[in-house]
Amino acid sequence: MNSKSNRESYPDLDSLLGFGRFQHFQIWFFQAIAAMLGVGNAMNIFFIVSEPPDWYCATGDVEKCPVDGEVCEGTEVLYNTTHENYVDSLVVQHNWVCEKALWGPSVLTAMSVGKLFYLLLLGRMSDSQGRVKIFHLTNIIFMVFRTASFFFTWQYPTFLVLTALASCYPSIGLNSRNTCVAEYCNESGRKYTYMSQWVFWVFGMTLIPFLAEYVNDWFMFGLATTLGNIILVLTYPLLLKSPRLLFSQKKFKSAAKVIATIRKINKDEEVNNLEEVLKHMNDKVENKTELGVTSLFKEASLRRLVVSMAILYTVNDYIYFGAQINAGNLAGNMFVNFSLLALTELPSPFVGQFMMDRFGRRWSHVICMVLTTVCFTGCILFVNMDHMDKAVVALSLAAKTTSNVSWYIMYVQHIEVYPTLLRNSGIFLSLFVNIIVNMTTPFAVSLDSVDKCLPYVVFVFMSVLGIIVASLVPETKGMPLPETIADVDKLFSEMRFFELSPWKRIAKQENNVEL
Repeated sequence: MNSKSNRESYPDLDSLLGFGRFQHFQIWFFQAIAAMLGVGNAMNIFFIVSEPPDWYCATGDVEKCPVDGEVCEGTEVLYNTTHENYVDSLVVQHNWVCEKALWGPSVLTAMSVGKLFYLLLLGRMSDSQGRVKIFHLTNIIFMVFRTASFFFTWQYPTFLVLTALASCYPSIGLNSRNTCVAEYCNESGRKYTYMSQWVFWVFGMTLIPFLAEYVNDWFMFGLATTLGNIILVLTYPLLLKSPRLLFSQKKFKSAAKVIATIRKINKDEEVNNLEEVLKHMNDKVENKTELGVTSLFKEASLRRLVVSMAILYTVNDYIYFGAQINAGNLAGNMFVNFSLLALTELPSPFVGQFMMDRFGRRWSHVICMVLTTVCFTGCILFVNMDHMDKAVVALSLAAKTTSNVSWYIMYVQHIEVYPTLLRNSGIFLSLFVNIIVNMTTPFAVSLDSVDKCLPYVVFVFMSVLGIIVASLVPETKGMPLPETIADVDKLFSEMRFFELSPWKRIAKQENNVEL
């Protein structure tokens, strides 16, 4: 096949990359391992600083928390180790009770601060230096600082700093890895990427509480869920650079080498003069505007996306936590409850993908937001009524379910609306805004002490905001991943606000042009 025929047969990167054995291996094997290990990395700290369900003083006639003096007035502190929710945590080992009761939650705050620090420091580098480099760099940083923190728990300030410095991998590294896998695939393959990320994350979430219960030793549990990431270091040769990112950076020789490797593993036909094909492809989509992080604010279409997607990320997280006001405070075994709550998220990628395939990303997101609004509105109506507790719990669980689907759709949109050179920068900017805003979520929940309906009023407001903003994000179904600002501008120019299936119209127009 000559060079001209190649250019006609392969008009875009989707047609070159396809979806074969290489992508299946990345999605169902490597991504599965990374997702399940990522759960341990992100969630182990919750069990490590878990509060004891019951404790008392060895000497019964002393005060547990005296105004002045030590806990139990210096006598031995005993914990009910037979309680079903007991776990040997840092709080137990160091007696973080009474005036130190907030030391455990403060560790979680330190993690949020660390995430903000790394998003500023490394977030942009995932687009400029490459997904693979940042994935492995953050993984190593995480293992070093998280492991070191376990040996300094007796020195609380040092422990907090080390915990914050270890907060880079789950938020940045894992997202970089997921983006890279999505960029290996064509449109039909990307949906399996999104679904597998979610399914294996949920699978890990259902297992992690039972691992914590079985080990029942914060130190060994922490080491196991941290140093397990050595597996990811050993798989370094298996993770190729993103061909889309290399293409967008105009590194055509490197991009051609990666694409040729993928096609060889997939047993696809060899493409002659692949580098020339990529250059010709670039000439067709060439845009004079150089893309940098400032483009997210300078270019009108990108600025609109940044504002919209940051709001949607924040709204979805707010709704997610709001749905757990009642559902998350279940009586009984906390390990079983944690696992069951995780399982409620399992249907999300299947329901979400079905909706997106039928109705597109935009209207599916709006529908989920509307259903969530209805559920929370019901909570407002019933929460102060007698004998309506079960109805409120049921509505909260329903809101959690619809918000899970909404979160999944929102994540897919984040991948598909930003150009390759700014894809992770856009995602991380949304995450940055989300972390800051969602620090106020506990205060919204605490409004329950004033009036039980007030938290739900807040979440109805957030979900209505989500309905409005979700309707303003352009449809990406049937569209290739954008590479330039021109591609993003096209998404907006093709948008008709009340149109239900724009991909059908666009496909028809493209077919007419070909004819």
